[in-house]
Amino acid sequence: MKRKQIAVCDEERDYTLRFAEYAGRHGNPLFVVHGFTGLEEFLEDTKEHPADIVLLSKKYTKDLKKEEYPGQIICLSEEEYQEEEPEYPVIYKYQSCLRILKKAYDIYAERTPASLGTALRLGKMKRIGIFSPLGRIGKTSFALALGKELAKQRRTLYLNVEEFSGFESLYPSGGQTLSELVYFMKQGKKAFACKLESITGKIGSLSYIPPVKSPLELRDIKKEDWEELLTALEKESRYEFVILDLSFGAEGVFELLEACDTIYMPVASDETARAKLWQYREAIKLLELEEILEKTKEIAFPSIEQLEGYAKTEGKRWSKN
Repeated sequence: MKRKQIAVCDEERDYTLRFAEYAGRHGNPLFVVHGFTGLEEFLEDTKEHPADIVLLSKKYTKDLKKEEYPGQIICLSEEEYQEEEPEYPVIYKYQSCLRILKKAYDIYAERTPASLGTALRLGKMKRIGIFSPLGRIGKTSFALALGKELAKQRRTLYLNVEEFSGFESLYPSGGQTLSELVYFMKQGKKAFACKLESITGKIGSLSYIPPVKSPLELRDIKKEDWEELLTALEKESRYEFVILDLSFGAEGVFELLEACDTIYMPVASDETARAKLWQYREAIKLLELEEILEKTKEIAFPSIEQLEGYAKTEGKRWSKN
């Protein structure tokens, strides 16, 4: 897909250069960032190809009218709080570059009528499911370990589909979650890839969408929403793999399992666990979903070291695919 343009125009030369440099190294590959220290320089350079997002110093916004520039103009303000309704969306200038970019992506996604285009990749995005009818057996630990290992070589997204993930405690984001992304998608807005980038967090090289904060939010996501979300990720994101950490809390969980290329199912060998696994397999057969069983790999980990070792082995194997 064609990369969108972000222009940063601020009178502070060091600020502009540092911002453009950081964004170039750590920003979204869907965008390319250019820095300018003067309004005339910016307007001349972008005359033929206007920037899609313009992060503009408050000083310069007084000299640039909305109707004169087609890009999404966002004011960089030195004041953390605004006392009046500004002409342009405002972002506080003195915070991390990553926070500024995420906020800019979100503003652009909400306001632009255009799609960012279709992702170009050599093959389909692989869907790896992690699921078990048993509890407290290392399912999420394995999902994250596999995702981290895979993300070392391939662009990987982790998606937690549990009622109580605990993520807000483990990896505080304080921002939008899977609920907001699904709501955005259901509104029919075009810039899905940009909205996705405004929400995703990072655990090392592994990207993740912050999970829902309550079971009620998860129940509001219907099975057709899940398929639409996965289709949007397939078409419009840059991810090569998605790790689906699944639970019975998701509507349409069997449809999600059917859509996976492989399913890892952590198990245990005690009598109660064996009974639950037997019932699960029988239920799958009654539903005539034997394909799920065929693509399921049952795994057991007596220790965390074995779990991490197996995740590394599988991550390297997937990386070569």
